[in-house]
Amino acid sequence: MTPERFQTLVETYGADPRHWPDDERAGAQRWAAEHRAAADGMLAAAASLDDWLAEDRVAPPDGALMRRIVAGAPRRMLIERAQLWWSSAIFAGAGVAGALAGALIVSLFLVSNEPPAGHYAGEPLTSFSGSVQQWGG
Repeated sequence: MTPERFQTLVETYGADPRHWPDDERAGAQRWAAEHRAAADGMLAAAASLDDWLAEDRVAPPDGALMRRIVAGAPRRMLIERAQLWWSSAIFAGAGVAGALAGALIVSLFLVSNEPPAGHYAGEPLTSFSGSVQQWGG
């Protein structure tokens, strides 16, 4: 442990050895014991800063702030939930409309029991059914 490193530890972590890094604590305490005069000066300066920082207290939030936060939160959440609900409903509605349209077309074809025009009897109905002229050839 060097005097510079000891000073850096004290300035960074304060005068309380419990706040120093574990891997350097023993070496720093040994150096302080061997160089008592130099260590006491550095520790005294850091202790006064530690005491000053310990005096600082943050007041708890007042009731008015808490009421404003609580009053504002549900309204925003309700709007976001409504937007999500409507977008989900529209998406689902489009899917249902597509399924119904497909079911209607299939059911009309099955009810009519007639193949489309240009279909030859005995041939299976495929996407390639129709005349050669329709193929663009």
